[in-house]
Amino acid sequence: MTLAKHWKYNNGEDIVVSNLKGLAHSNPAVRLIPSEKIIFNPNSDTTQKVTLISGGGAGHEPLHAGFVGENLLDAAVSGSIFASPSTKQIMAAVKTKSDKKKGTVIIVKNYTGDILHFGLVAEKAKAEGYNVELVIVADDVAVGREQNKMVGRRGLAGTAIVHKILGSAVNDKTADLKSIAELGRVVNDNLVTISASLDRTSVPGRTAQEIEFTAEDEIEVGLGIHNEPGHRVKPSPSIDELVNDLFKKLLSPKDEERHYVDFDLEKDDYVLLINNLGGTSSLELYTVTEHIVRLLPFSKKPKRILISDFVTSLSAPGFSITFLNLSNISKSDVKFSESQILEFLDTPTNAPGWKPKSYTSEEWEQDIDYVESPLKDKSVVTSSLKVDADAFERSLKHSLNKLLKAEPKITHYDTIVGDGDCGETLAAGANAILSELKKNGEFKKKLSDPVATLATITELVEDSMGGTSGGIYSIYLTSLLQNFQNFDELTVKTFGEAAYIALYDGLFKYTRARVGGRTLVDTLQPFVDTLKNSNNLEEAVKAAKDGCDNTKSLEAKFGRASYVDSSKFKDEEGGVPDPGAVGLLALIEGFTETSPQ
Repeated sequence: MTLAKHWKYNNGEDIVVSNLKGLAHSNPAVRLIPSEKIIFNPNSDTTQKVTLISGGGAGHEPLHAGFVGENLLDAAVSGSIFASPSTKQIMAAVKTKSDKKKGTVIIVKNYTGDILHFGLVAEKAKAEGYNVELVIVADDVAVGREQNKMVGRRGLAGTAIVHKILGSAVNDKTADLKSIAELGRVVNDNLVTISASLDRTSVPGRTAQEIEFTAEDEIEVGLGIHNEPGHRVKPSPSIDELVNDLFKKLLSPKDEERHYVDFDLEKDDYVLLINNLGGTSSLELYTVTEHIVRLLPFSKKPKRILISDFVTSLSAPGFSITFLNLSNISKSDVKFSESQILEFLDTPTNAPGWKPKSYTSEEWEQDIDYVESPLKDKSVVTSSLKVDADAFERSLKHSLNKLLKAEPKITHYDTIVGDGDCGETLAAGANAILSELKKNGEFKKKLSDPVATLATITELVEDSMGGTSGGIYSIYLTSLLQNFQNFDELTVKTFGEAAYIALYDGLFKYTRARVGGRTLVDTLQPFVDTLKNSNNLEEAVKAAKDGCDNTKSLEAKFGRASYVDSSKFKDEEGGVPDPGAVGLLALIEGFTETSPQ
């Protein structure tokens, strides 16, 4: 495993202070004290409400500074990366925002350094006349009771839920210091969180030798947010296997070591929070969400689903799952009802780190309805044209299999001159068609009608192939299909005429790519021109091959390859051909070769 790269900053620069300055530049609603690394909300009137302060080490952004704003934190103080702020910094935050009469709640994650520093400040502040309560967040279930009797559970993504609920609750006119602190503790007592990651995170300024990375085909379950190790699982499970394992650790009463919160899976109301540990793409995070929601063991759906990067571990490629038991809270002695707690979560905020949108309770109660496509029932295109169905199927299969055989080579070429997806895109289209042929259904019945067959192939290509290749193939096949319907019989001559019109009156209306531009057109155009002029299939195939080979020496004028240094095209012996041209040639040659019986 290699160390992830970090930007090089100015020598001697404090990356945490620069981060906070950047946040302040983008958020006119906050102010910054650079010397103490404090972000605070100058507009919150803490003479009229309880003050809410939090903080801890950097590296967990948007926690903590990103949560300063209306209906959230009044101030946040940051330490260095993965290190607690000093007592001096924390005291400065208290004195910046706290009102002695209304009081202050300090929210701190359960780590030794944080507890010591924030706890000491709480005692010092009390000695100076401030009324302070400490709320400790400890929601991790990966740490068992016997494993760590002295320190206990760590504070993880559940911290964000405590911030948001208390941040809105302090604005309740009946709220006082005691009720807010008690609410925070009861919320914490009903939180469970566990994380999973493909790897640890790298830390700016540290070398690869200082970090124990996770091996290939291995994941970690229950790791901490400061690169603390978890339980390694090898080989890597499927996402469904992983999610079910995480649910057991979060919810199973049989695990006495980690069963911290009771959940009645049949009756309880709950909130689900899915947290990005920092390096998981939005595409994958929402895909993980779909698996989590589909596999939920509860009879009821969640009252809220919150998805974002709440509490990160720099760029760790993982996620965590948090459950908050609302029903348990409603049975406690806190003065706030379940509906109020949901309102606190829903209350809008201008804090940039809180990214979930606000919806009404009525909207959340609605069931998700997946809507049928308006294209579900489409008329079947047919014609009077006839071909030998068996021979056509053999040629089609041979063509597609030849393309699949060439896919690794096409992908290799595209990693050099493009973005590496050309082979995969073409293979997706080929596999979609082959899969439909295996079903032995309506598609097989259409094979004697070239128009009906081409209509189905065009649909499959549109559904399975993305990117530029998918668009070009779809446009050309659609135009070819329309032109087929103008002929009474299908011969080499009529096919050549249809192919020619489909290219010049169809595809060329939507792309400027022509021969010499280093695209698949360098294969297609010579094939179509030669077939139209000669009515000779062998000559047309040879022209297509020559056109494809010529791309090795061409400069790219279109597509992503046009942004690549042309010297890359010569990395292979004899030069790198255009991947799209190679793929199309494989299809043409495969279809026109004598098919195996």
